[in-house]
Amino acid sequence: MFRIPQVVTFFVFLLTMSTGFAQQPDTLWTRLLNENTSSLKPGSKGFTGKGWDLIQSGVQQNQYVLIGEDHFMAEIPYFTEQVLKTSTFNTFALEVDPYVAQILNQKLAQKDTTSVMKWASQTGAALSFYGLREEFQMLQAANRTHTTFIGLDQIAMISDPLLYEDLARTATSVSSRKQYAVMAERARAAADKFTSDMSQPTYMQSAMFDQDVAELEKGPLSAHEKEILEGIKLSARIYKTQSHALRVQLMKHQLMMAYESAIKNKKVLVKMGAMHCARGESYLRVYDCGNLLSNLADSEYKTTFHIAIFGKDGVQGSPFKSLPAQKLDPYNGDLKFIKPFFDATPKEEWAVFNLLPIRKALQSQKLKIDDIDLRRTILGYDVLVIFPTAHPSHSIN
Repeated sequence: MFRIPQVVTFFVFLLTMSTGFAQQPDTLWTRLLNENTSSLKPGSKGFTGKGWDLIQSGVQQNQYVLIGEDHFMAEIPYFTEQVLKTSTFNTFALEVDPYVAQILNQKLAQKDTTSVMKWASQTGAALSFYGLREEFQMLQAANRTHTTFIGLDQIAMISDPLLYEDLARTATSVSSRKQYAVMAERARAAADKFTSDMSQPTYMQSAMFDQDVAELEKGPLSAHEKEILEGIKLSARIYKTQSHALRVQLMKHQLMMAYESAIKNKKVLVKMGAMHCARGESYLRVYDCGNLLSNLADSEYKTTFHIAIFGKDGVQGSPFKSLPAQKLDPYNGDLKFIKPFFDATPKEEWAVFNLLPIRKALQSQKLKIDDIDLRRTILGYDVLVIFPTAHPSHSIN
């Protein structure tokens, strides 16, 4: 019997592992890619091409639309802004906390856009992703369509000054208002240090925060104050313990808190990190908001449309001075598991991959894929959008 030399066997094994595929006829994967890849052409008036037709159809036919992204790239808010134009969305769920989302609703409702931009510039990174110019402009575009923002995330570690400032104006007790003003100053000072040197603790991670909250809780607090303070304490706990599972629990809890008023029977757009927006198991081995929303839609006899969007090459931006922009590496970076799709993306063009036929082949076991994250992508998303060159988002200030 003919025996394959060991060195050849080892080479085939390495090739199989590097692509994420088990041994199988190349023709099946090649055919699936050829049949389900289409172009997406950005222009001054938006997108054109068969890929955009596919996306528009998915957006218009589904109740809930989720965009799972890789953060800090200017192309993604532009893409999202075009998605907003394809339908009338009632609700836009953001990766910020509910209180910052409400502040954004209030500020963007103001007609004086000059003062709004001045406020955004002064607030900066406290707005999380929306302290970036392209992201904030996307929110302005959404606001013009009368879309309401909701927040599903924890309170970001440098967003809390906004909440103390608000409580310093609205708290029922004079002594509490004074204390919140002091806390706002301390939080801003800590945030300034943190954005320049991420080894520095933020205010909510400090012993001073614990002392200040304990002092506040000795006096009378309104239900609203208690709710916000509990939210900050829980967020601080998430940061201190680095518990992603607890964070996802909080996000799903907040989704359900908003469900009756802002989600059920509404046209909803969700834009968050790709780990949050897939149906099924996420990249971090939990069942996140995308899966919950898919189940809720199912219970309503409705459907969801899940879009993943990634940059292949180029530069990924950063929200902080101390965290420099990073060159993307499609074959050795965090997204190396989608190498087969990167390989199929033209050098100078956007590509849209219809994952539904690929998913059917995978589920029927005609297609065998070993890489678990590649499987999660195909099972969790309906469409994968890849743009060839990412450009970093810019700070708004």
